[in-house]
Amino acid sequence: MEEGRPNGRLFQFCASQQYKGGTFMIYHHILVAYDGSEAADKALKQAVELTERNMGSKLTVVHVLYRSALSFEGFVGIIPGDYQEKLREYEDALIQKASERISVLSYAEIIVVTGYPATVILETAADRNCDLIVMGSRGLGAFKEWMLGSVSHHVVQHARIPVLVVK
Repeated sequence: MEEGRPNGRLFQFCASQQYKGGTFMIYHHILVAYDGSEAADKALKQAVELTERNMGSKLTVVHVLYRSALSFEGFVGIIPGDYQEKLREYEDALIQKASERISVLSYAEIIVVTGYPATVILETAADRNCDLIVMGSRGLGAFKEWMLGSVSHHVVQHARIPVLVVK
C-alpha cells in the first residue's frame, strides 16, 4: 500500500491483483456495518469473502447502538427494565452471530458503538484507516428509513473511501 500526503491529508491507494477470470482490488482493512438485518447478513458474508481473498487483510465489524426513539429534546423516556434486558439479549445474540461468521478470519474484530449509524460508520472507518466500507442496502424497515433517512445513502455520499452496498 502506498501512502501520500497531498494537501496535508493521508490518502491510501489500493493495489489490484490479477486472478483467473479478472482483476480484484486488494484491501488492507475492511469495515462492515452490521445490524442483524438480512441485508447486513449478506454484507457480512461478502466482507468475509473479500477479507479471505486478500491475505493479511483485517475485518472490523461495527454494530451501532442507536436510541433516538427513546429520547427527545428536553425529555428522556423511562425504559422499563425488562425491555432493556430484552434489548441487551438481542444485541448479544447479534454479536454472537457476527462472531461465528468471522471466526474463519485471522484478523477480525467486532466493535459496538453508540451514536447515529452513518456518522459512526464514517468515523470508525476513518479512525481505523479502513480502505473499504461494506454495508447492506437497507437495515431498517421502509417507514423508518423514510423517517430517519437512508444510512447507506448518507455513507455513500460522504465516504472518502470506496463503499460496497450489498443488496
